[in-house]
Amino acid sequence: MQQRRILAAVVASLMALALGGCGQTGSDPPYLPEVLFQVRPAGQATFRVDSLVGGGASYTSVIGQEFTATSGFNFALENACPPFLGRFTLLSGAQITVTVSVISGGGQTEMSDTATQPGTTATVSANPSQSGCPAPSGTPAPSTPEVRFDVCAALPGELNCATMQDPPGIGTFGVVFTGSIGDEIFSHQTSGTTPTIYFFQAPQENVNAVFRPQTVTGGVLQGQLFINGQLQQTVGNSQEVLIKQDL
Repeated sequence: MQQRRILAAVVASLMALALGGCGQTGSDPPYLPEVLFQVRPAGQATFRVDSLVGGGASYTSVIGQEFTATSGFNFALENACPPFLGRFTLLSGAQITVTVSVISGGGQTEMSDTATQPGTTATVSANPSQSGCPAPSGTPAPSTPEVRFDVCAALPGELNCATMQDPPGIGTFGVVFTGSIGDEIFSHQTSGTTPTIYFFQAPQENVNAVFRPQTVTGGVLQGQLFINGQLQQTVGNSQEVLIKQDL
């Protein structure tokens, strides 16, 4: 019940930020929504990402990757046009429910699907009307460059909680954080819970992010920057994580 209240608060915060929290400079490009794919297991479960698409771009660095979750595991798309699609296959453990939420100034679109037993796939999609976005054509192509930020919270006394390593070290689930992700044109305000993997579509000149934990865990919040699937930076801090890199 507590986890549900936290997730409801996060969605409400995302909605408020989307309605009035996006700064921009220069020209007047279309305001794009924040898209959240949330995988919620009924207990501990291992799942595989089969597809993650936004606006004709496929986020290939997580395709085919396996993740183990005991609570909500999130994948967020920033600065991406519709349509949006996610496919997640349950490999072992409890059933998973996948929800896609599209939060924009026009409101919120949400749909869910459930994989009930190992080998079954939950598929969610959304194609809300979005002015200024081109019509997609053909098979989704890899995002170029693919900019990804992984955010997780280390367990007390630990320094690492990378979302993708062997063995996986996910850390603490459900730590609430706020922050922003952007480039030279946009600064997208965001909030979420750990662990969350963000993708920032079509960056210009550079990418930057700041993440601040809103709950005390006794550990550190960690952010990792990947470009085209290659790790660029790992930053951990108990109060504020800052990442910036020129492209």
